[in-house]
Amino acid sequence: MYWHEEKDTSEAYQAPDDVFDVVFKLTGVRLAVDHAQSLSRAVCAKLATPIHSQIGIHQVRVAESGNGWERPNSAEEMLVLSHRTKLVLRVNQDVYADVLHLCDSELDIDGQRLTVGGSKIRKLSLLTTLFSHGIACDEDQAESDFLADMALALRQMEINVKKMICGTTHSIRSGSGTIFTRSLMVANLAPEESVVVQQRGIGSDRLMGCGLFVPHRGIDAVYTAQD
Repeated sequence: MYWHEEKDTSEAYQAPDDVFDVVFKLTGVRLAVDHAQSLSRAVCAKLATPIHSQIGIHQVRVAESGNGWERPNSAEEMLVLSHRTKLVLRVNQDVYADVLHLCDSELDIDGQRLTVGGSKIRKLSLLTTLFSHGIACDEDQAESDFLADMALALRQMEINVKKMICGTTHSIRSGSGTIFTRSLMVANLAPEESVVVQQRGIGSDRLMGCGLFVPHRGIDAVYTAQD
């Protein structure tokens, strides 16, 4: 009998240490839904200017719902923070020591006082489905054209694109106007491809949380739900 087992690349491959997430404890009461600009300014004010190009700042995420509470959608409404709320930065290893200066600091986000606590490193995921909450794009661009642009961007990273689906759109307040974004899920990546996408991201405005990718439970369940 001849028997060939498929190689489990997810165990053999290890994510490199040159880019990773730094996860800080974050203490506060509430935060505006549209907080990306204010968060970016507050964080960048604590860090030397050359560091800004070496980091991405994830928008603060809270539970979508729970105990009768539903996450608000209006930009002016407030997110209720919990003891599990984190501040997450995607960081190049070269500036890791500098980023740690955020520990035990206070951020003023549109009048809301948030305290940054201790931190830990979270390595990039090897999961093969990734999700970006928002990629900066043209508001007038058709969904099909957006997907074509995303496929091209991924191919330029030498990513073999198999499955993608775009989702919700949002507008983010910024100093230069409004940033329009679309969410994007990319599936069926190899572990090595997944890491590359997380390292490099897509598009502009990383300091506003745009174009950053995080692991996701999978595209098939989303596709089925939409049907």
